[in-house]
Amino acid sequence: MRYATQNPHAYVGSNVNGFLHILEGCRHHGVEHLVFASTSSVYGANTKMPFSEHQPTEHPLTLYAATKKANELMAHSYAHLYGTPCTGLRFFTVYGPWGRPDMALFLFTRAILAGDPIKVFNHGRHKRSFTYIDDIVEGVIRTLEKAPGKDPA
Repeated sequence: MRYATQNPHAYVGSNVNGFLHILEGCRHHGVEHLVFASTSSVYGANTKMPFSEHQPTEHPLTLYAATKKANELMAHSYAHLYGTPCTGLRFFTVYGPWGRPDMALFLFTRAILAGDPIKVFNHGRHKRSFTYIDDIVEGVIRTLEKAPGKDPA
């Protein structure tokens, strides 16, 4: 997300224009079910916990979140216009062995191993949900098998 504030054109190009190419490819090649990654960041200014897919997402607080919300809306439009079955999954801080080194989890671990103090965010009131990558992969695979509008096998 930090990169998006420094290079907004790159983010919009990748997340919006790139996703349009994916949607067009699905439309023209009869993809049975598009499952795509969105983000919990689309909840933006919402304060009600826990988050629910039924909550409004009209107030993203970052450009990254806005581009991912745009993806969700574009997928919804393609599903309506062209019958392309689409499912967006809103991931919550995915971590694993190949995680980004700037994630708090890795910053904390590195500091602990080095004997350095841990940098605490939001005056110690910051809360975060983490999801392990293997759980994400399993969820994506299970979702692929259940296209919207089709009876389960």
